[in-house]
Amino acid sequence: MDVYMEYNLQKEIPKAVFPKGYVFKPIPREDGHIWESVMDKAYSNEKITNSPYGNYVAGDFEWVMVDNYSYLPERVFILFDEKGEPCGTATAWAQPWRWSEDYGYVIFVGVIPSHRGRGLSQQMLLSICETFKSRGHKSALLDVESEYLPAIKSYLNAGFLPCLTTDPRTTPKEQVEVWSDIFAKLKIEPLEYSYELVVGADNPHPPRPYLLDLRESGHDVK
Repeated sequence: MDVYMEYNLQKEIPKAVFPKGYVFKPIPREDGHIWESVMDKAYSNEKITNSPYGNYVAGDFEWVMVDNYSYLPERVFILFDEKGEPCGTATAWAQPWRWSEDYGYVIFVGVIPSHRGRGLSQQMLLSICETFKSRGHKSALLDVESEYLPAIKSYLNAGFLPCLTTDPRTTPKEQVEVWSDIFAKLKIEPLEYSYELVVGADNPHPPRPYLLDLRESGHDVK
């Protein structure tokens, strides 16, 4: 079951602090193979029931990311280590047709196994939240599989709060039960819930032109 989490961007956001030598920056479209490599290493070994991630191959960046209404090159970030090797990723997405212009939407957060345990996901999230704030969003939103406890712990550490939703597939009461189980497994005290989120229409995205199409035709798109 997916659970939702929310970060209030109207409060002060702690500055992201990465280990010395690490650089978190967006990549151009032609470097999509770097994203494919990081995603494959970050997710292929995850033992999560029905996980859609892992096994990324050449060309996936184009159809997963670029062929999407929300894609712009500056929204897809890669984390490079002190040797310049890619080791993590996070994307500052948006789905205004589902959540309104108030929300930034975080997707594809991952760190390769050899770099875990250093708080990198937390710092990437803080950096993404700053990006959202600069774009005028009021909240950052993400969803995560309830079985993926390490990710949930990172999101909680970054300041994201559990968010109850009006998702017709489940009820707030059922969501509270799932979160109670998560808190117990993580051995942490239950946290307050963010406001109830109204889940938007479950459609893939608007028809073309996409944001990249508009930019390439001369429109000022951010």
